[in-house]
Amino acid sequence: MSKKEKGMYFQCNQKQREQIRKKAKASGLKQGEYILQRALGAAPKETQLGAYLNLYRKLCEITNLPLSTETEARLNGLIDSIYARLFESAPPSEEIRIEEEQALQDYYADIGDE
Repeated sequence: MSKKEKGMYFQCNQKQREQIRKKAKASGLKQGEYILQRALGAAPKETQLGAYLNLYRKLCEITNLPLSTETEARLNGLIDSIYARLFESAPPSEEIRIEEEQALQDYYADIGDE
């Protein structure tokens, strides 16, 4: 903390503390940053990072299987899209996440047909 920054402390009960911890973690922020953003009127978005990392890992596993050229191209596009959302931009909406999970199920179905 620089000399110009001042610490701010407040009290809360254990349940409130746990809620703050979970929400900060879900938004990818440290607890202090999460509280500061909320206090200043921002609404940090919660991410589904765990779900996306799991989906990303599964897609990467599929690329190691024998695939048709078309299926492999579609799969690589989906992996690139998920990677961009995970590491380069804001997380997707719940609707997009569901669509991508459906696409993963479709890829699994395609693999069964090959």
